[in-house]
Amino acid sequence: MYSLSFKNKIQQVQSQKLIMTTNLVQSLKILNMSRMELEEEIEVESMTNPLLDVTIEKNEINWEKYLKDAKDSYIYDKNEFAYRDNSEYDFENMTKSIDSLYDSLYGQINIMYMEPKYKIISNYIIDSLDKDGYLREKTEDIAKELNEDVDIVNLCLDIVQQLEPAGIGARNIQECMLIQLKREGIEDPVIEKIIEKDLNLVANLDYKRLSSKYHVKKNVIENYIDRIKALNPKPVQLSNEEIVYTYPDIIVEFDGKKYVAKPYNDKKISMNINQFYRDLMLNTNDESVKSYIRERLNSAKQFINEVNERNSTIVRIANVILEIQEDYFKNNGDLKPMSLVDIADKLDFHPSTVSRGVNGKYMLTSKGLLEFKYFFSTSFKKCDGEVISTNSIKDEIKKIIENEDKRKPLSDSKIESILKTRGYDIARRTIAKYREEIGYLSSSMRKEV
Repeated sequence: MYSLSFKNKIQQVQSQKLIMTTNLVQSLKILNMSRMELEEEIEVESMTNPLLDVTIEKNEINWEKYLKDAKDSYIYDKNEFAYRDNSEYDFENMTKSIDSLYDSLYGQINIMYMEPKYKIISNYIIDSLDKDGYLREKTEDIAKELNEDVDIVNLCLDIVQQLEPAGIGARNIQECMLIQLKREGIEDPVIEKIIEKDLNLVANLDYKRLSSKYHVKKNVIENYIDRIKALNPKPVQLSNEEIVYTYPDIIVEFDGKKYVAKPYNDKKISMNINQFYRDLMLNTNDESVKSYIRERLNSAKQFINEVNERNSTIVRIANVILEIQEDYFKNNGDLKPMSLVDIADKLDFHPSTVSRGVNGKYMLTSKGLLEFKYFFSTSFKKCDGEVISTNSIKDEIKKIIENEDKRKPLSDSKIESILKTRGYDIARRTIAKYREEIGYLSSSMRKEV
């Protein structure tokens, strides 16, 4: 017979734990910011902290001088504005701004009554959303990054998915549509199953197979398909957003041997500690004044360090991208398959850190102004054994759709057949996925009368 004995004792256990401090949240938020967002944040910080002196040289255009020089250099039609390719002010820099979306989501979270920890995690999830409003990062990875229980992260994701617009925070198109259905009060297990399992049949208007599979009449299937087509596969609507200028964080230069990434300093930002408060700290005997200055000084130094760390991280990520995609820049070759994990492994970062480091960031190259995310894609092996980037496949799909007869658009099955003749053996559902990712609707929705 065995006997069990229980004893209380003190034992030391060594473990690693990440504490989600306010400084860490602020650091992650700054890393996730685009260049324009960072400048706004710096200006706000300088207004709230008198110890932080900020100077931003915006290099505004002197239009009077520009037009006078243009007039002196050549004769032109007075109704025609001349634009030269070597102009310093490149209109390629004009992109959409989605700042208002994130501001709206933060605002909705902030007015909710919940524990501060839940707000921190919810805002972290919002920071992780892509430009279409989807959460591409796994909740397990977020839980690991924040050292939180995955159930708590999933609970916070449920909170984010309750925000407006409906479908925000979805992890795929099926979940996005189901969230919208639920928001409209529609609870029908059949239409939910169709969305989860058979969107490809919906896209191809395959009434017969859907009717047979779900044992419902054709007219019911037609109503289901009309309902599904009315849903929005992309919860973020950018059409009414104001156009703003986007400035690159990185400029790519050739040093004679290889391409290297450097900070783009066309808009110089300098941050320093205010000299008046420096002197006051040294000369005053008032402890309350010293305490205030010390507190604001710590805040200012922390903010400066976070911005510098952001810039350093982005440069390191950019240089690894250039290393992996050397053939693309040097020899005008194809992009190599590359993932966030590839970058994270080389830099010993967590993939979510790389995700924030590339989000909304641009590099100015000899090939134009390119978003960091442009370089990321998975691999695909062609019929001849050549390994290429999935971006190359998306380019092929884009060319096929752009050259199709708009009155008789090509189905995904037809695109599949065309690609096979070009050496790409790809399943139809994969083509549908890539088509959605590059922003094209199904053939029935692309048809023009």
